[in-house]
Amino acid sequence: MKAVILLAGHGTRMRPLTYYLNKGMIPLAGRPLLEHIIVKLRDQGFTDLLVAVTAYPEQLEHYFGDGERLGVRIEYILRPEPSQTAGEVAAMADRLADEDAFLVHYGDIICNLDCAAMARRHLETGAAATIGLVTGVNFHAGVAELDAGGAVVSFVEKPPICRPTHAAINMFSPAALEYCQPGKDFAHDVIPQMIANGERVMGYLDEDAYWHDVGRLSDVEIVSGFLAELGRPW
Repeated sequence: MKAVILLAGHGTRMRPLTYYLNKGMIPLAGRPLLEHIIVKLRDQGFTDLLVAVTAYPEQLEHYFGDGERLGVRIEYILRPEPSQTAGEVAAMADRLADEDAFLVHYGDIICNLDCAAMARRHLETGAAATIGLVTGVNFHAGVAELDAGGAVVSFVEKPPICRPTHAAINMFSPAALEYCQPGKDFAHDVIPQMIANGERVMGYLDEDAYWHDVGRLSDVEIVSGFLAELGRPW
């Protein structure tokens, strides 16, 4: 089963680091971000990887090569300009159409969601899509509660979200490729459209998983500290 890692784009939220680094090469606890993702996927049984990349692809090719050093096979899909998450998958549809299913893993997160278990559940249910879900993700703003008169009765800065939250890791069957078009996003466009069209869309909730965004420069130190404390790549 193939796994797609989405690293297309210019990493504008990570500047100035991404002025000279592919965002997958940003160091976290002594390893590039992409290495943490690859090792996790390998350990969970995903060894056939497609990496969508725009900026500085030569950096990934030089460091990771064909993936043999890490026990995987990597094919780089060069994207001159990013085309949203589903657009990147549309560009590699010919490589995915014959798969029973495929995994899509965003390239700017650190998460130990059980992808192997999610893949098994996806195949068992015959779903067109299975959305990876986690809990306890921190909201990126303060949340207030008001009384009837408008007075603030409670305020919590960046509270954890208790509801199931998109982990940015999903399973898709080939039927989902019909919804993947340039400029389309999985979360905003594809998954809502699949649900509206009556496609079987399942959720896989891993309540024990941790989840960290690495989409902003401010996240690097936080996630690096977390991984260093963890004492292993993922």
